[in-house]
Amino acid sequence: MRMWMIDPKQLCNQHLLGEHSELHKFLPSFHKQYSVTNRVSPVVQIELGSYQERHDELAAEMVKRNMNHNSPLPPLPDFSYLPREHYEAKVDKENSIVDLKNRCEKCRERII
Repeated sequence: MRMWMIDPKQLCNQHLLGEHSELHKFLPSFHKQYSVTNRVSPVVQIELGSYQERHDELAAEMVKRNMNHNSPLPPLPDFSYLPREHYEAKVDKENSIVDLKNRCEKCRERII
């Protein structure tokens, strides 16, 4: 799972839909209280404290692009089982931009 955390307008359709899908897909893992250690170290790839807000940003961008969005996010799990530094970890947006520009031509065009 990866949350890019950059402005959704900068994501190509594939990455926009992919991030949105992963937000839904991984909720059951959090309800089962899975560890997120590999998602916050060595590079922070998720921001659990921004989960709902990020979903809403992605959904709004999907609607702006005339994509269907009929999947409100169910109630979030209680993340209190995680160490505070994991819950409060922040994605490095500049790192996300560099990574997307290197891996995706369509994102690179939207970012530039």
